[in-house]
Amino acid sequence: MRRTHRAALLSVAALAAAVLPATAAHADPGTAQATAFTCYPGTAKAFDYTSTAVVDEQATTTLPDGTRLPAGYVAQSDPPYHPTKTSGRLVDAFTNLSTQRVIRRNDSATSWFTYDPAPTVPGALATGTYISAGSNAESFGPKSLAALKAAGTPEPTLVFVRGLLVMRFVIDAEGPYVTSFALKGTEQNGCALLSGRS
Repeated sequence: MRRTHRAALLSVAALAAAVLPATAAHADPGTAQATAFTCYPGTAKAFDYTSTAVVDEQATTTLPDGTRLPAGYVAQSDPPYHPTKTSGRLVDAFTNLSTQRVIRRNDSATSWFTYDPAPTVPGALATGTYISAGSNAESFGPKSLAALKAAGTPEPTLVFVRGLLVMRFVIDAEGPYVTSFALKGTEQNGCALLSGRS
C-alpha cells in the first residue's frame, strides 16, 4: 500500500509499492498526484477525499533477504516481489472534496515491506507484512475495510498513526488489501478530522 496511500493497500497506495516492488505509491516522486478514497462509505455522512503528496523526497531501496526489520521481522522475497525500505521526507495534503477542508501532515515514517516466501492465502499472488515507524497516514479501500472488520480490528478509511505499525497484506488478482492492523502508539480518525466533527 508507498504511503498514505499505503493501502492501501494496506492502504491502496502503500500496496502500490507492494504490487510494483521497489517503487513508491506515488508514480512520480515529487509530483502532486491525488488518490481518491471514501470516508464513511455507504452512510449518509459519506464523503470523498484525496491525498496528495505536497513534498515527496522519499527513496525506496531493495533489501537483501535476511535483513533484520523492526518488530522482529526479517526481510524475505517471493519473486518478483522483494523486500524494500522507504524513507525520507513526505508531506501529504488531505482534502475533503465536499467541504474543501484540507489537513496537511508530515508523514515521513520509515516503512518496510517483506514477503512470505510462498503466499499464505490460497489463490493469492503474494502475502506479506508492512511495517512503519514514526508518523504516517493509512488509507484503506473497501476490501481492506471489510477484512479488518472481519479480523476484529475495524479502522476508519483514513487513520493517522504515530508509533510502530504492523499490517499483514494480501495481493490477489483484484489487487492488494490489508488483513490485520497492530499499532504500538497512537492513532487519530482522519475521517473525523477531515469532516470537522472531532
